[in-house]
Amino acid sequence: MNVKNMMYAAAALVVGVANVAVAHTAVGPICDTVARVGSTTYYSCSGSGHTALDMSNQSCSEWNHRGMIQGSVYYAYYGGCASNCSGGTTCNAGAGNYYKVTGAPGWDFAQLHLNSNASSGSKTCDRCALGLVGSTGNSTGAHVHAHNRKDTVRQSAWYVNAGTTCGSSAYCSNVVGYPTF
Repeated sequence: MNVKNMMYAAAALVVGVANVAVAHTAVGPICDTVARVGSTTYYSCSGSGHTALDMSNQSCSEWNHRGMIQGSVYYAYYGGCASNCSGGTTCNAGAGNYYKVTGAPGWDFAQLHLNSNASSGSKTCDRCALGLVGSTGNSTGAHVHAHNRKDTVRQSAWYVNAGTTCGSSAYCSNVVGYPTF
């Protein structure tokens, strides 16, 4: 194999590696020791299907809504919604102000419903402040909604494999899951 073909082969290998989904560690998004998981696979832990984590500390616009992924990742910001503490709007198709981290084709991790502040905006960071705990979009009270998707289908293994259940701590130093993206 000549040098040119070896370079093409190496480039193809690097591109292939870049398209492989990798598990990451996610910690709670709220730096308040009373923050808890309120919904997991089902809404309110006993209702209809949800397949995501809803985490709150029972306050609105008082605590930072932090990036959950350990390590430096790019958080793409989707904003434009007015701050809200009670929800019930359809801003951004119900997601409200939110952040999305993308990875391999079809994979993403998102954090929804925040109230924006001076910290809000697309950025690369490690568990930085993204905004305030809020209820923008179609939500029913101030909380952080987090989900992991493959081809728009929500996955539950990312938090189930971490042992996260209703009532688990959502404090910013506690592991709540291992999302793939």
